[in-house]
Amino acid sequence: MSVFKYSSNASSWWLGNDFDSEFQNENNDVDLTKLASTQRAIANFVNIVTGQQIPVEFQSRGNSYTDGSSVVIGTKLDGKNFDPTVGLALHEGSHIAHTNFELLSNFSANVAMHGVNPNFDMTQRTEKIIKDLLNWIEDRRIDYLIYKTAPGYRMYYESMYKKYFCDKVIDKALKEKRKCKETLDDYFFHIINFTNPNRDLTQLELLQEIWDIIDLKNIHRLQSTTDALEVACTVYKRLAKHLEKNEESADNNESTLENNTSEDSGESVDSGESEGNGDSGESEESVEVEGRVNDNDENNSLSPRQQKMLDNAINKQRQFLNGEQKKSGRLTKAQSHTVKAIKEAGTEIVSVDLGGEIIDTIVIKKLTKNIINHMPEIFSSRSSNTHVMKGIRLGKMLGKKLQIRNEEKTLKSTRLQSGKIDRRLISQLGYDNSNVFHKIVTDRYKDYFIHISIDASGSMWGQKLRESITSAVAIAQAASMTSGIRVQISFRGTAEFGNTGQSWQIRSKCVTVIAYDSAKDKMTKIKNLFGHIMTFGMTPEGVAFKSIEKQIIQDTKGAECIFINYSDGYPTHMGNHGGQDPIRFTRNVIKQFRESGMGIISYFISNGGNDLSKFKDMYGNDAENIDPENMFQVSRTMNSKFLEKSK
Repeated sequence: MSVFKYSSNASSWWLGNDFDSEFQNENNDVDLTKLASTQRAIANFVNIVTGQQIPVEFQSRGNSYTDGSSVVIGTKLDGKNFDPTVGLALHEGSHIAHTNFELLSNFSANVAMHGVNPNFDMTQRTEKIIKDLLNWIEDRRIDYLIYKTAPGYRMYYESMYKKYFCDKVIDKALKEKRKCKETLDDYFFHIINFTNPNRDLTQLELLQEIWDIIDLKNIHRLQSTTDALEVACTVYKRLAKHLEKNEESADNNESTLENNTSEDSGESVDSGESEGNGDSGESEESVEVEGRVNDNDENNSLSPRQQKMLDNAINKQRQFLNGEQKKSGRLTKAQSHTVKAIKEAGTEIVSVDLGGEIIDTIVIKKLTKNIINHMPEIFSSRSSNTHVMKGIRLGKMLGKKLQIRNEEKTLKSTRLQSGKIDRRLISQLGYDNSNVFHKIVTDRYKDYFIHISIDASGSMWGQKLRESITSAVAIAQAASMTSGIRVQISFRGTAEFGNTGQSWQIRSKCVTVIAYDSAKDKMTKIKNLFGHIMTFGMTPEGVAFKSIEKQIIQDTKGAECIFINYSDGYPTHMGNHGGQDPIRFTRNVIKQFRESGMGIISYFISNGGNDLSKFKDMYGNDAENIDPENMFQVSRTMNSKFLEKSK
């Protein structure tokens, strides 16, 4: 097994080269949306590398470990700890995929099979020693397996090893021949640092033999946890026998020393006559075996601070070995709950190219009660759903007319000159009748994918937003009463997340909330949650549309796609728009939508008398000016379209 070598940050290609500060905004607050997005990415990495859907939980406090079915990471992600955390998550997840946890449930019996504890009277100390050896050998087996089969994740593993096994003070201890007493503790120090390039197998009597038994270069020969346990037991038996022998030798030496003391004369063996061959020889042996370095040598001694650093580094390695990695940063309890809510909502950071300028937008893919409770910037804590229930009632009235979509009419035409052969007419071929073909025509209605995007900027406050929601809900309710129509409803605006103070950024982020998807949600979701939707921020328009373009195209799945836009204003500047003004950028996005096959229906919500020229410049000449009191007409129009038959 080759020694891991650490390289530059592995995550910079998808977090950006300055990702060390990516989780902090200008107010030095944690960007919880970014944090949640990257945590979900790490969970995806674990699922990919293991080939299993393994739950990955990030705790604000506590240790990192796996219980055999899930991975828990006790850390706050920041720049210096990000790559090691990814490596740690992959490491723990790979144990779920490849380690036999049942072996540990009856550990004594499994150890006895390998010649240890045949009388089944293993002490807790012995069990702890063998488990520690097994943990380290199993770690090497699993990490090598993933390291070789998933080369794209190597840098994460390398950064993890750098953090836990390549500490400078560990390097110093190995180079200066520290921890070289013939004790179990010192043997473990050297064994768990076998991957360190500064290892020296001459520092302890059995190190070379243990190295040969474990055989890291051929660790792939171990095909299972049972194989790793066999090696651990072999190392333990050899090490226990050696240390027991050393202890007996030490006891004998101590007894001899006591017996050589002359009580009658009052003289000890520490005389000039014995100085050359007696204690001096034993002392030299003691230095060689137990110390290897003279502790009085000022050039090699560790300062109290260095000794403390060494103890901490060794403790960190022990914690890693036992799955007790300490957290590397903290989130507050409130922040932790917010991050969890953001992840549950499938929130993503989507980069939008403005033609030379890249800006990050936030897409919340699923409206949940939890996300409503933790994002007061864009949701109201109080629910008012009178307008929602109005939309449901209107939708039920319209939906009754759509029941006809559930019917199919089939017409069979026979005695034709082409088509499929009608078996009942084959016998007529002998009578010069060649019209023995038939055709079956099934009269079906079109399948539709409807995405309704509602402007939720501040100027839509009040009746405009309420009536827009009523209209959208009516369409969703009507569609739910028939087949072949999928409806999504999204809201767009701008907000800044992560601020704990009162100061707001000059440029807020574009936020798009996909609040309803009939392919995944029931109408009860609209009844329970839509009353919390309120206006937030400004009008991102084209930037918001672009952030969900790929998802809309993906969700269309061959159906006729109609994009419906409700808006009452013109786009807000989001970035520099690549030198384009916001209206031109929005027009280009809508043009791309049409080129991809979408039908565009856009309504300019006003109280009449507004200039439609700029609005039509963005959405086309068929864009309409509509009074909020007449929004029900939109639902009627859509119902008529739903009854169009496929050709």
